[in-house]
Amino acid sequence: MEGRSIPPPPERGPGREHVQGRTWEDDDLERAQLAEGLTAARRWAYFATLLAALAAVAAAVAIAFALDDDRGRSGASRSSVRALQEDVSDLRSRVSSARASGEEAESTADSLSSRVDELEGELSNAQGPDEETQRELDRLSDELESLNNEVDDLSRNADSSADSSP
Repeated sequence: MEGRSIPPPPERGPGREHVQGRTWEDDDLERAQLAEGLTAARRWAYFATLLAALAAVAAAVAIAFALDDDRGRSGASRSSVRALQEDVSDLRSRVSSARASGEEAESTADSLSSRVDELEGELSNAQGPDEETQRELDRLSDELESLNNEVDDLSRNADSSADSSP
């Protein structure tokens, strides 16, 4: 009886770990969804920037061909000037739209990134028991040790009284 070790404090129930595990899974799921949204927003920003760059290249090629066609003439016709002005105006509106989309995507990315940071902070705080729970566990552990000592003392007293009686 004296070589017996003190068992660990009992758990509060089988559902406790399951509930905590589910909560952590939900946080991981939400973090994954936020990261996926952040990636999608960045893709759209890159796509809008690429589209604006392609439009600028197309305008440059159009201008080059227009200049090549007009080499024999002394000046550009009014219709070609108007067409180029319309192209430039269209390109400016596309670039403006692409910039707005990029800024919106960046804003969304920053928002999602800050939300991920918040969730990581909440998760790190939720991983350990709070002070009150820890004090309760310590108190119950001390009480259990005290009860084990009492049982050992009673057991020794019963053994000694059985040995002393003829």
